[in-house]
Amino acid sequence: MADLKADSSALQDQSQHQLKLMKGDHCWQFRWNDGDEQGLVSMLSGLAADQCVEFDWFDAAMVRHHLAICRNETAEHDS
Repeated sequence: MADLKADSSALQDQSQHQLKLMKGDHCWQFRWNDGDEQGLVSMLSGLAADQCVEFDWFDAAMVRHHLAICRNETAEHDS
């Protein structure tokens, strides 16, 4: 089972986001700025479609779910 954690310790401001996905011996680290979400979703889809990578569609869905949570938190913070 994969473990997904938000990690903002190394980020410079609130418009930057970072997620780490740990799965077995693999660790994926995703970083993006507000407004770059669509590019991240495209990259996640590419990873999940690649048969040579240990990143599957469930992993992509987990990251996308957390991306939506981050987007909602950012929207609430800006209100």
